[in-house]
Amino acid sequence: MKLIKVTLNFLLLNLSITAFAQKPTDVLVTINDSIYNVADFERLYNKNIDIIADESQKDIDTYFKLYKIYKLKLQNAYALGIDKSPKIEQEFKVYRSELAEKYFINEKELDRLVNEALNRADYEVKASHILINVDEFAQPVDTLKAYNKAIDVRNEILKGLAFENAAVKYSDDLSAKTNNGNLGYFSVFKMVYPFESGAYNTNIGEISMPVRSNFGYHLIKVYHKRPTSKIKNIAHILVETKDKNDAEAKKKISDIYKRLEVGDTFYDVAFHFSQDIHTRDKGGDLGIYNEGSLNINGASDVLYDLNFKDAYSKPFLSQYGWHILAVTNIKDKPTKEELKDNFLRRIKSDSRSKILEKDLIVHLKEMYHFKTNEKNIAETVALLNREELMNQPAVESNPKTEMVLAEYSDKKITAKNVLDHVYSFPKQYAAVKTDELLIKKAFDFYSLRKLKEAYNNELETNFPEFAHNLHEYKEGLILFDLLEQNIWNESAKDTIAQQNYYENNKAKYLQHANFIGEVYVFNNKSDAKTYHKLLKNNHKVKESDFPMVYKYQGRFYMNDKRLPENLDFNSLGKNVVKYNNNYYVFYIRDKKDEHQPTYDEVKSQVLSDYQNQFENQYNEELINKAEIKVNQQVLDQLKTKYNKKSLN
Repeated sequence: MKLIKVTLNFLLLNLSITAFAQKPTDVLVTINDSIYNVADFERLYNKNIDIIADESQKDIDTYFKLYKIYKLKLQNAYALGIDKSPKIEQEFKVYRSELAEKYFINEKELDRLVNEALNRADYEVKASHILINVDEFAQPVDTLKAYNKAIDVRNEILKGLAFENAAVKYSDDLSAKTNNGNLGYFSVFKMVYPFESGAYNTNIGEISMPVRSNFGYHLIKVYHKRPTSKIKNIAHILVETKDKNDAEAKKKISDIYKRLEVGDTFYDVAFHFSQDIHTRDKGGDLGIYNEGSLNINGASDVLYDLNFKDAYSKPFLSQYGWHILAVTNIKDKPTKEELKDNFLRRIKSDSRSKILEKDLIVHLKEMYHFKTNEKNIAETVALLNREELMNQPAVESNPKTEMVLAEYSDKKITAKNVLDHVYSFPKQYAAVKTDELLIKKAFDFYSLRKLKEAYNNELETNFPEFAHNLHEYKEGLILFDLLEQNIWNESAKDTIAQQNYYENNKAKYLQHANFIGEVYVFNNKSDAKTYHKLLKNNHKVKESDFPMVYKYQGRFYMNDKRLPENLDFNSLGKNVVKYNNNYYVFYIRDKKDEHQPTYDEVKSQVLSDYQNQFENQYNEELINKAEIKVNQQVLDQLKTKYNKKSLN
């Protein structure tokens, strides 16, 4: 029977707690006619609980007092119009833009691109290419024509035509006439993303299928792949040549090399003998070497093999003459973690960003039920005034210019919108070859911009966490400005009040007796006495010869728990001190008796303490003037909920 009663009581207790448990919308407190509910309090409490160092502030009663003061300060700041200051509005605008950025990006795709780039940074590729030009916005028939030409060239190469000869014969890259299409070594971010991917994904010795970039179609032949080199500062010595058979130049570089071999410094040799007038006064310094940045034939392979500081190469011949290259400094490559933030920024700004943008376009068009009228888009081409493009003509409103090109949500994009956009940015569109391509490009760009604007304007509505973070950040800015203006600056100006605070609280600034030095602890009296004697006579002592229990060093106050109790401060260092079966040896470098510092000596600490007192008085005034109504039942339920958690 007793068990049944206990069980029944337990069930009734649970029912009562469930029946009266607070809801997020329940009012917790009303402060000066502003209502704050449970959800607001819990969100702040749970967000801050793990970063609160003072355990007492985790108690609901204590935190609730802080919460009320926080809200009162914010009310005061809004009443003073601090939220309307240009500085606050500008900082808030910048933060919102930064916070909104992640909502416009597919995070999984971004992570994939970052990891891909980090992995590619581990090695570099040596490749050549053949370019078949085709405009980025070419008609399908022209694109297909260029693709087929690239396939035909590839087939010729596979049948026996040397890739280098094919580059000279077919490539639309003008540099191929002199370099046979050779691009040397390159690593991540050095080429447009599609080309980079084509090169990294092609095996050594193979030729890629046509790779599309904004320049056209590329055929890529990969010759070699190698680990990325360390970061090198380099220098060189140059002896110019009339031609490759210049015997005098060859003798000069040989004599210079002998000087290095017998021990002359590279700096001195370069300074006196290099014929590069731009670098010889700096000992031949060329700065940090980046693969592909040095236009000296053969330099890449030579430098790759120089892998320690002060290493230098044998003389080699380039298009400029004879060189000797040297590594003047070398350090390890950055780790993936060190590169990550930089790569993240670069991905958002290079050609990879188009991949992220493509995902966004698809998402926004689905979200806003975007519908286009292809017929009206085609008719807009006839309305374009290409001859007046750079004069930015005004577009008149009439039935033709007001025809609808697209609809989304309850909005429309008209021909006038797109034409106005084109005439506002003429340089962006002047180079587009055909009117059809121009209107298509402008329509796509303008449509994406309008969809992004709509999406951006609705972020607070669609993403509550975004709205909360923004709100908290703005309140943080406002509160900081209030504290700075009304508390910190005001209290800092009142030097008389600070001096009075010092006089009334002198005991707080009393400097207790302390010493600077070392404390050695032994469990053997003989070792302690020997060690003390050696120190006293200023002998150099090898600590490893004495088995000590502990060694402490630094500044010590007399209440330090590491020191023996009831030490005589005046006799410190004169004798070995026995305490709890251990023997203490003191080496005193400096010591100070207990003393009272002057106001000027502790002025900064006094200011900090006075500002805290000033702020506490400010808080008390706010509380005393406020009308506060607490829903005690809801507060008690919160205490039951959270104080029990902290006990567990």
